[in-house]
Amino acid sequence: MNRRGRRPAGSPDAREAILAAARAAFARDGYNTSLRGVARQARVDPALVHHYFPERSGLFVESVLGAPDGPPMDPAQFEEVQRLPGSEQGEAIVRTFVTQWDRMGEERFAAVVRAALSNQAVVARIRSMIVGGVVTPMVKRVAPDRVELRSQLVASQLIGLGMARWVARLGAVRAADARVLAAAVGPTIQRYLTGDLGIGPDDGPLPEEAPRT
Repeated sequence: MNRRGRRPAGSPDAREAILAAARAAFARDGYNTSLRGVARQARVDPALVHHYFPERSGLFVESVLGAPDGPPMDPAQFEEVQRLPGSEQGEAIVRTFVTQWDRMGEERFAAVVRAALSNQAVVARIRSMIVGGVVTPMVKRVAPDRVELRSQLVASQLIGLGMARWVARLGAVRAADARVLAAAVGPTIQRYLTGDLGIGPDDGPLPEEAPRT
């Protein structure tokens, strides 16, 4: 290490230090996090951050959505869910979702959420990753109707669960393991997948409210 305490540019762990610092910064500050702050936290020259990651989007994708053992919401893992009977998929979806994001680390989900609040490109990527890449293909296999609505309802439940567990860090939700959460939330997901959603788009207008007396 040099006199200023920075990691040498050729240090084999400099790149990993940048990714770790960026992951924490994105989780704390959202997509517009300071790249100079990332460099300072990683103890590298700011030019080294730009050398490895010329675009902020590249740093975000690799630090938050990338991983040596696979991405979050890995479609391959959800293919196993699709092979289950349709009546068992609700719990399996929750169990797989929680297990994958627990493996990635809670700060990654927080980083995704905070980045999504400030950048439409991140929102589009999340929508593509969760809804288009994972949820909709599963829903298509079992849904009796209204695939788009069912897919988005499933995604909303998963995102809400993630917010409670990894962003708000609600004590009981955070302490529960994947099996407990699957048993609790799975039936709701199952209803979104295959259950009756109530009045449909072709069921006619909603009944008029009775006049108040």
